Amino acid sequence: MDTGAEELGHATEPQAQNLDPGPVDKSVLVEQEFHKSEAIFVGKIFKPVRFIEHGPRLNQWEVRHKGVLALLQRSGFYHLSFLKRVQLDHALLNALVERWRRETQTFHLRFGEITVLLKDVAILTGLRVHGAPVTGLTNCNWEQLCTQLLGQEPPQIKGGSINIAWLHDTFKTLPEGASQSDVEYAARAYILYQIGCSLFPDPSGTRVHLKYLALLRDFDASGEMAWGAAVLAHLYRELGKASMKGKTNCCAFLTLLQIWAWEHIQIGRPERLENKVLHNDWPLGCRWNVGFKSRENARCMDHDFYRHGLDTISDCQITWDPYTPNLIAGLPAICTFGSTVWRSRTPLICFQIVEMHVPDRVLLQFGMVQHIPDLVEAVERVTMQGKADQNWPTYHDKYIKQWENRLLSVVEQQDTGNSDPTHARNCYLEWYWKITRRWISTPVECPIISYELYGETDKILVDLVSTVQGRIRTLLLSEIDADRMKESLIDIDVYITVKMAEAKQIMQNYALMGTRIGSAKPEPYMICSNVVDPTQATVAKVGQFGDDHVEGNTILQLDQMRRIQPTGGTVDLAHLVTGHYWHTC
Repeated sequence: MDTGAEELGHATEPQAQNLDPGPVDKSVLVEQEFHKSEAIFVGKIFKPVRFIEHGPRLNQWEVRHKGVLALLQRSGFYHLSFLKRVQLDHALLNALVERWRRETQTFHLRFGEITVLLKDVAILTGLRVHGAPVTGLTNCNWEQLCTQLLGQEPPQIKGGSINIAWLHDTFKTLPEGASQSDVEYAARAYILYQIGCSLFPDPSGTRVHLKYLALLRDFDASGEMAWGAAVLAHLYRELGKASMKGKTNCCAFLTLLQIWAWEHIQIGRPERLENKVLHNDWPLGCRWNVGFKSRENARCMDHDFYRHGLDTISDCQITWDPYTPNLIAGLPAICTFGSTVWRSRTPLICFQIVEMHVPDRVLLQFGMVQHIPDLVEAVERVTMQGKADQNWPTYHDKYIKQWENRLLSVVEQQDTGNSDPTHARNCYLEWYWKITRRWISTPVECPIISYELYGETDKILVDLVSTVQGRIRTLLLSEIDADRMKESLIDIDVYITVKMAEAKQIMQNYALMGTRIGSAKPEPYMICSNVVDPTQATVAKVGQFGDDHVEGNTILQLDQMRRIQPTGGTVDLAHLVTGHYWHTC
């Protein structure tokens, strides 16, 4: 494989050759020799991946015309229209790309695999993930198609694509008293603009293919299509290409990837300036449509910082399933429509692209016990090159039939032969450590899970005990008068009351709802009883409860939010922990 387009030279020292980053068992990651991580290991330096999405341009076109909004509703793009594109953290995304494996369609982290799922697409974007596949012919008369569906022919059509700036300049402003035809033209233009800027961006950065326009002839038929599944197929394909040696571009729905990373991984997660109240029509991703506080725990432009952080990540820094029942209950119906497909092991289709959706590899993201998964079905990764006139529904007939039968391939919890979920997790990790790329730059050991709790209530109560213990120790070490001591104890009592009420509410929710949508049981929570560095004790994970994340996920910050800081002076936090401490791995 030619790496000349990317390779810049060699680092000063390759990593120590006696440390094996894996995989030891090469039956799963069969493309290791072509992967970026292999080049990094031997000391080669490469250009960072260029992530292509035109978010700022898209944010300039806000639809307010009621007629256009109604057509967006019918066509399946209404809820997405409220999601603003975010500023990408290129260093974080580069570090994630180094861990993406197209053999498994997942990121390989220290504690297991994790990925962007149909579930994430539906909840974060409001795009439909259960419906007809996004596919069709690519040999249309493009000039005639534009005249029929846009009302005019664009100035330049090259290879079936047009300039996205022309769409914005021509259709953004509807004249007063516009006809129904003009409203329909504008709606199609906006959707095509969304597609070109964000969902399926072109490497040129300026054009969008008209094959998507052909699917917008009938707004209602478009509304029945699984656009979210197509977006995910495209994202998988681009991540797979970007993870290989010699590849320097990634053109995909990167706002989705960025928000997904913030939802699931604490490293680099910004603290939002406000917890935005979501309107009834907004998908969950809209809660990131706010400003961020300056981040003291992450250097946004430091690739090495993220590379090291992901190498040494602890289980407490991963939120496997951030979507609590309360959060899901407040979302529009489209975000949970066809939720059974979230756990379907099925091909994802977008014209020439076919990629496998493999939820059985990431069952922790459904609150289930992870078993050793099957190998991922190999698919033919074809391109449009030399196939401009292809009939893709016929070409991918095999995969389309599999997609049509997707509800027959929903993964379930497997019997691991042992009722102890901790044992099952450790058996999985023992297998996983043999087949994975263990690290990129910082050698680490295989983690061991020594204790496991289940359910949101368990998390809240464990964190409650840990927090109250820490605050009491702080008070005991502080020189404060009786009045201040009483005030602090009252605050602690209020805090306990609030947390117990939250635990009771969650227990009532589960009694009414059973387990979460798409889950076989409540989300597991792995906890270890270890001797830990006192300076790290305050970063024990706060469980995801209530309606939102606790920003920063630290006990100290939770205290600040609940206003239960000691009122007398400053205490050295290093004294808060002695001996053994509840600590997430």
